[in-house]
Amino acid sequence: MIAPYESRITPGYFEAMNVRLVSGRFFDERDAADAPKAVIVDERLARRFWPNADPIGRRMYEPSDDKDITTITDKTVWHRVVGVVGEVKLRGLVEGVGDTGAYYLPEAQSPARSFTFAVRTSGAPTSVAGAVRSEIGRLDREIPVYDMRTMTERTERSLVTRRSSMVLSLAFGAVALLLSAVGLYGVLAYLVTQRTKEIGIRLALGSSAGAVFQLVLREGLLLLAAGLAIGVAGAVGISRALEGQLFGVHATDPLVAVLAIVTLGLVALAACALPARRATRIDPVIALAE
Repeated sequence: MIAPYESRITPGYFEAMNVRLVSGRFFDERDAADAPKAVIVDERLARRFWPNADPIGRRMYEPSDDKDITTITDKTVWHRVVGVVGEVKLRGLVEGVGDTGAYYLPEAQSPARSFTFAVRTSGAPTSVAGAVRSEIGRLDREIPVYDMRTMTERTERSLVTRRSSMVLSLAFGAVALLLSAVGLYGVLAYLVTQRTKEIGIRLALGSSAGAVFQLVLREGLLLLAAGLAIGVAGAVGISRALEGQLFGVHATDPLVAVLAIVTLGLVALAACALPARRATRIDPVIALAE
Protein backbone atom coordinates (compact mmCIF):
# COMPACT_ATOMS: atom_id res chain seq x y z
CA MET A 1 0.00 0.00 0.00
CA ILE A 2 1.30 3.46 -0.88
CA ALA A 3 1.52 5.89 2.02
CA PRO A 4 -1.03 8.74 2.04
CA TYR A 5 0.21 12.15 0.96
CA GLU A 6 1.17 14.31 3.95
CA SER A 7 0.96 18.10 4.21
CA ARG A 8 1.76 20.34 7.18
CA ILE A 9 -0.33 23.49 7.22
CA THR A 10 -1.30 26.44 9.38
CA PRO A 11 -4.81 27.71 10.21
CA GLY A 12 -6.30 29.54 7.23
CA TYR A 13 -4.70 27.33 4.58
CA PHE A 14 -7.93 25.61 3.56
CA GLU A 15 -9.76 28.93 3.43
CA ALA A 16 -7.01 30.45 1.25
CA MET A 17 -7.07 27.47 -1.13
CA ASN A 18 -10.88 27.36 -1.11
CA VAL A 19 -10.90 23.72 0.03
CA ARG A 20 -14.34 22.44 0.94
CA LEU A 21 -15.00 21.32 4.54
CA VAL A 22 -17.02 18.10 4.46
CA SER A 23 -17.37 17.52 8.18
CA GLY A 24 -15.72 18.49 11.45
CA ARG A 25 -13.59 21.63 11.55
CA PHE A 26 -10.46 23.28 10.18
CA PHE A 27 -7.33 23.81 12.24
CA ASP A 28 -7.40 26.78 14.62
CA GLU A 29 -5.83 28.04 17.86
CA ARG A 30 -6.94 24.86 19.64
CA ASP A 31 -4.27 22.90 17.74
CA ALA A 32 -1.27 24.41 19.51
CA ALA A 33 2.03 22.65 20.07
CA ASP A 34 1.04 21.41 23.55
CA ALA A 35 -2.50 20.37 22.53
CA PRO A 36 -3.58 16.81 21.66
CA LYS A 37 -2.29 15.94 18.21
CA ALA A 38 -4.89 16.53 15.51
CA VAL A 39 -5.20 15.54 11.88
CA ILE A 40 -7.51 16.39 8.98
CA VAL A 41 -8.08 13.80 6.26
CA ASP A 42 -9.49 14.12 2.77
CA GLU A 43 -12.55 12.28 1.47
CA ARG A 44 -10.52 9.63 -0.36
CA LEU A 45 -8.61 8.61 2.76
CA ALA A 46 -11.78 8.68 4.85
CA ARG A 47 -13.60 6.39 2.40
CA ARG A 48 -10.65 4.01 2.32
CA PHE A 49 -10.17 3.55 6.06
CA TRP A 50 -13.67 4.36 7.43
CA PRO A 51 -16.03 3.46 4.57
CA ASN A 52 -19.12 2.99 6.76
CA ALA A 53 -18.31 5.18 9.75
CA ASP A 54 -17.82 8.81 10.69
CA PRO A 55 -14.05 9.47 10.84
CA ILE A 56 -14.42 12.46 13.18
CA GLY A 57 -12.94 11.53 16.55
CA ARG A 58 -11.18 8.43 15.22
CA ARG A 59 -7.53 7.81 15.93
CA MET A 60 -5.01 7.70 13.09
CA TYR A 61 -1.28 7.05 13.30
CA GLU A 62 1.42 8.76 11.28
CA PRO A 63 3.43 6.08 9.40
CA SER A 64 7.02 5.87 10.62
CA ASP A 65 8.12 3.94 7.51
CA ASP A 66 6.82 4.95 4.07
CA LYS A 67 7.70 1.50 2.70
CA ASP A 68 5.63 -0.30 5.33
CA ILE A 69 2.84 1.93 6.59
CA THR A 70 1.07 -0.88 8.44
CA THR A 71 3.84 -1.35 11.02
CA ILE A 72 3.20 0.21 14.45
CA THR A 73 6.17 0.72 16.75
CA ASP A 74 6.98 2.57 19.96
CA LYS A 75 7.84 5.62 17.83
CA THR A 76 4.48 5.67 16.04
CA VAL A 77 2.68 8.98 16.57
CA TRP A 78 -1.12 8.94 16.96
CA HIS A 79 -3.47 11.76 15.97
CA ARG A 80 -7.16 12.45 16.41
CA VAL A 81 -9.24 13.19 13.30
CA VAL A 82 -10.89 16.60 13.69
CA GLY A 83 -12.05 17.24 10.14
CA VAL A 84 -12.67 15.87 6.66
CA VAL A 85 -12.04 18.02 3.57
CA GLY A 86 -12.60 17.61 -0.13
CA GLU A 87 -9.94 15.95 -2.24
CA VAL A 88 -7.20 18.26 -3.53
CA LYS A 89 -4.78 17.38 -6.33
CA LEU A 90 -1.54 17.77 -4.42
CA ARG A 91 0.88 15.69 -6.51
CA GLY A 92 -0.34 17.02 -9.84
CA LEU A 93 -3.50 17.60 -11.84
CA VAL A 94 -3.44 14.07 -13.19
CA GLU A 95 -1.93 12.07 -10.34
CA GLY A 96 -3.91 13.83 -7.61
CA VAL A 97 -3.04 12.08 -4.35
CA GLY A 98 -3.09 8.49 -5.59
CA ASP A 99 -5.44 5.78 -4.40
CA THR A 100 -4.80 6.23 -0.68
CA GLY A 101 -5.58 9.92 -0.24
CA ALA A 102 -4.02 12.66 1.87
CA TYR A 103 -3.91 13.92 5.43
CA TYR A 104 -2.96 17.28 6.92
CA LEU A 105 -1.12 18.01 10.17
CA PRO A 106 -1.05 21.35 12.00
CA GLU A 107 2.30 23.10 11.57
CA ALA A 108 2.44 23.99 15.27
CA GLN A 109 2.47 20.31 16.22
CA SER A 110 4.66 19.03 13.36
CA PRO A 111 7.08 21.84 12.38
CA ALA A 112 8.65 21.73 8.92
CA ARG A 113 12.04 23.13 7.83
CA SER A 114 10.62 25.16 4.96
CA PHE A 115 7.40 26.99 4.16
CA THR A 116 5.25 27.49 1.12
CA PHE A 117 2.89 30.44 1.46
CA ALA A 118 -0.54 30.46 -0.17
CA VAL A 119 -1.90 33.99 -0.53
CA ARG A 120 -5.46 34.62 -1.70
CA THR A 121 -6.23 38.05 -3.15
CA SER A 122 -9.30 39.83 -4.44
CA GLY A 123 -7.32 41.55 -7.21
CA ALA A 124 -4.42 40.65 -9.49
CA PRO A 125 -2.16 38.11 -7.68
CA THR A 126 1.01 39.75 -9.00
CA SER A 127 0.08 43.04 -7.33
CA VAL A 128 0.73 41.65 -3.84
CA ALA A 129 4.08 40.01 -4.61
CA GLY A 130 6.06 43.04 -3.42
CA ALA A 131 4.01 43.36 -0.23
CA VAL A 132 4.56 39.70 0.61
CA ARG A 133 8.33 40.03 0.13
CA SER A 134 8.42 43.15 2.28
CA GLU A 135 6.42 41.58 5.09
CA ILE A 136 8.61 38.46 5.19
CA GLY A 137 11.74 40.63 5.04
CA ARG A 138 10.41 42.65 7.96
CA LEU A 139 10.19 39.48 10.03
CA ASP A 140 13.59 38.11 9.02
CA ARG A 141 15.77 39.45 6.19
CA GLU A 142 17.68 36.16 6.04
CA ILE A 143 14.64 34.20 4.89
CA PRO A 144 14.85 33.61 1.12
CA VAL A 145 11.65 34.18 -0.86
CA TYR A 146 11.58 32.50 -4.26
CA ASP A 147 9.41 30.76 -6.84
CA MET A 148 6.47 33.14 -6.50
CA ARG A 149 3.86 32.12 -9.06
CA THR A 150 0.12 32.26 -9.50
CA MET A 151 -1.92 29.07 -9.40
CA THR A 152 -2.64 29.51 -13.10
CA GLU A 153 1.08 29.54 -13.87
CA ARG A 154 1.67 26.47 -11.74
CA THR A 155 -1.20 24.67 -13.43
CA GLU A 156 0.21 25.48 -16.86
CA ARG A 157 3.71 24.31 -15.85
CA SER A 158 2.40 21.02 -14.46
CA LEU A 159 0.79 20.23 -17.83
CA VAL A 160 3.74 21.11 -20.07
CA THR A 161 5.00 17.57 -20.57
CA ARG A 162 1.54 16.12 -21.12
CA ARG A 163 0.53 19.00 -23.38
CA SER A 164 3.55 18.29 -25.60
CA SER A 165 2.61 14.63 -25.92
CA MET A 166 -1.03 15.55 -26.60
CA VAL A 167 0.01 18.03 -29.32
CA LEU A 168 2.10 15.31 -30.95
CA SER A 169 -0.83 12.90 -30.67
CA LEU A 170 -3.13 15.45 -32.30
CA ALA A 171 -0.62 16.00 -35.09
CA PHE A 172 -0.31 12.27 -35.72
CA GLY A 173 -4.09 11.96 -35.55
CA ALA A 174 -4.52 14.71 -38.14
CA VAL A 175 -2.01 13.00 -40.45
CA ALA A 176 -3.80 9.66 -39.94
CA LEU A 177 -7.14 11.32 -40.73
CA LEU A 178 -5.72 12.84 -43.91
CA LEU A 179 -4.18 9.52 -45.00
CA SER A 180 -7.42 7.65 -44.33
CA ALA A 181 -9.40 10.19 -46.36
CA VAL A 182 -6.92 9.96 -49.24
CA GLY A 183 -6.97 6.17 -49.01
CA LEU A 184 -10.76 6.01 -49.03
CA TYR A 185 -10.89 8.39 -51.97
CA GLY A 186 -8.34 6.29 -53.84
CA VAL A 187 -10.21 3.04 -53.25
CA LEU A 188 -13.53 4.46 -54.41
CA ALA A 189 -11.94 6.23 -57.38
CA TYR A 190 -10.37 2.91 -58.40
CA LEU A 191 -13.73 1.12 -58.05
CA VAL A 192 -15.41 3.76 -60.22
CA THR A 193 -12.70 3.27 -62.87
CA GLN A 194 -13.13 -0.51 -62.75
CA ARG A 195 -16.90 -0.21 -63.07
CA THR A 196 -16.96 2.43 -65.78
CA LYS A 197 -18.73 0.15 -68.28
CA GLU A 198 -21.25 -1.02 -65.68
CA ILE A 199 -22.08 2.57 -64.79
CA GLY A 200 -22.29 3.45 -68.48
CA ILE A 201 -24.79 0.62 -69.04
CA ARG A 202 -26.86 1.75 -66.07
CA LEU A 203 -26.98 5.28 -67.43
CA ALA A 204 -27.78 4.04 -70.95
CA LEU A 205 -30.67 1.96 -69.60
CA GLY A 206 -32.18 5.03 -67.97
CA SER A 207 -30.63 5.10 -64.52
CA SER A 208 -30.46 8.61 -63.15
CA ALA A 209 -27.30 10.40 -62.04
CA GLY A 210 -28.71 10.46 -58.49
CA ALA A 211 -29.06 6.69 -58.44
CA VAL A 212 -25.46 6.24 -59.61
CA PHE A 213 -24.30 8.74 -57.00
CA GLN A 214 -26.12 6.80 -54.26
CA LEU A 215 -24.66 3.49 -55.53
CA VAL A 216 -21.06 4.66 -55.22
CA LEU A 217 -21.70 6.58 -52.03
CA ARG A 218 -23.30 3.53 -50.41
CA GLU A 219 -20.17 1.47 -50.94
CA GLY A 220 -18.05 4.19 -49.38
CA LEU A 221 -20.38 4.47 -46.39
CA LEU A 222 -20.15 0.74 -45.80
CA LEU A 223 -16.37 1.05 -45.58
CA LEU A 224 -16.82 4.04 -43.30
CA ALA A 225 -19.17 2.15 -40.96
CA ALA A 226 -16.78 -0.78 -40.71
CA GLY A 227 -13.88 1.55 -39.97
CA LEU A 228 -15.80 3.47 -37.30
CA ALA A 229 -16.86 0.23 -35.60
CA ILE A 230 -13.26 -0.98 -35.42
CA GLY A 231 -12.07 2.46 -34.31
CA VAL A 232 -14.63 2.76 -31.49
CA ALA A 233 -13.76 -0.73 -30.24
CA GLY A 234 -10.05 0.15 -30.27
CA ALA A 235 -10.67 3.47 -28.47
CA VAL A 236 -12.60 1.73 -25.70
CA GLY A 237 -9.83 -0.85 -25.41
CA ILE A 238 -7.07 1.73 -24.82
CA SER A 239 -9.18 4.12 -22.73
CA ARG A 240 -7.47 3.08 -19.49
CA ALA A 241 -4.04 3.79 -20.93
CA LEU A 242 -5.19 7.24 -22.08
CA GLU A 243 -6.85 8.09 -18.76
CA GLY A 244 -3.50 8.76 -17.10
CA GLN A 245 -2.59 11.38 -19.70
CA LEU A 246 -5.78 13.41 -19.46
CA PHE A 247 -7.05 16.06 -17.08
CA GLY A 248 -10.54 17.50 -16.98
CA VAL A 249 -11.92 14.98 -19.48
CA HIS A 250 -12.44 11.23 -19.41
CA ALA A 251 -11.04 8.96 -22.11
CA THR A 252 -14.60 7.74 -22.74
CA ASP A 253 -16.23 11.18 -22.54
CA PRO A 254 -19.44 10.95 -24.66
CA LEU A 255 -19.11 14.49 -26.09
CA VAL A 256 -15.51 13.91 -27.21
CA ALA A 257 -16.45 10.54 -28.72
CA VAL A 258 -19.37 12.06 -30.65
CA LEU A 259 -17.21 14.94 -31.93
CA ALA A 260 -14.52 12.50 -33.08
CA ILE A 261 -17.03 10.27 -34.86
CA VAL A 262 -18.75 13.25 -36.52
CA THR A 263 -15.40 14.69 -37.67
CA LEU A 264 -14.26 11.37 -39.10
CA GLY A 265 -17.66 10.84 -40.69
CA LEU A 266 -17.67 14.24 -42.42
CA VAL A 267 -14.13 13.82 -43.75
CA ALA A 268 -14.90 10.31 -45.00
CA LEU A 269 -18.19 11.49 -46.50
CA ALA A 270 -16.35 14.16 -48.47
CA ALA A 271 -13.84 11.54 -49.66
CA CYS A 272 -16.74 9.32 -50.80
CA ALA A 273 -18.71 12.11 -52.46
CA LEU A 274 -15.95 13.11 -54.89
CA PRO A 275 -15.67 9.71 -56.68
CA ALA A 276 -19.46 9.35 -56.56
CA ARG A 277 -19.89 12.74 -58.25
CA ARG A 278 -17.28 11.76 -60.82
CA ALA A 279 -19.27 8.60 -61.59
CA THR A 280 -22.39 10.64 -62.43
CA ARG A 281 -20.44 12.49 -65.16
CA ILE A 282 -19.52 9.36 -67.09
CA ASP A 283 -20.71 9.55 -70.72
CA PRO A 284 -22.51 6.23 -71.53
CA VAL A 285 -21.39 6.33 -75.18
CA ILE A 286 -17.71 6.77 -74.31
CA ALA A 287 -17.94 4.21 -71.47
CA LEU A 288 -19.43 1.56 -73.74
CA ALA A 289 -16.96 2.28 -76.52
CA GLU A 290 -13.94 1.62 -74.31
